[in-house]
Amino acid sequence: MGNNNAEKSRQLGMPFGTAGHRLRKQIIFHLMQECGLDQCHQCGEIIEDIDNLSIEHKKPWLHELNAAELFFDMNNIAFSHTKCNYSNQRPRQNLIPCSSMAAYYRGCRCDGCKEAKRQYRHERGEH
Repeated sequence: MGNNNAEKSRQLGMPFGTAGHRLRKQIIFHLMQECGLDQCHQCGEIIEDIDNLSIEHKKPWLHELNAAELFFDMNNIAFSHTKCNYSNQRPRQNLIPCSSMAAYYRGCRCDGCKEAKRQYRHERGEH
């Protein structure tokens, strides 16, 4: 088994595990764009570069009683720019512009955010 991975690593020019991780991230990024899920959960802007893609948990899971449940819950997963996800410069709630899908998903129900949700569903052909 070790020799097999060594040969794979040699042919790929990088460790086989690293190549597998890069491939999975490319697949996620491609599907995210194809499905129109490429809007940053934090700032609402489009994530245009795979190097700026991070996957985050909407609700923090660490130190929660139901940590494993929150960690693997697909409804608790969002895509963000790495700088938005890991930024400690401003509180997250200040990064979310109103009148956006990101703010709507965070719980804002102002007229602008409801309109953004309606527009998003209309563009996707949902009713």
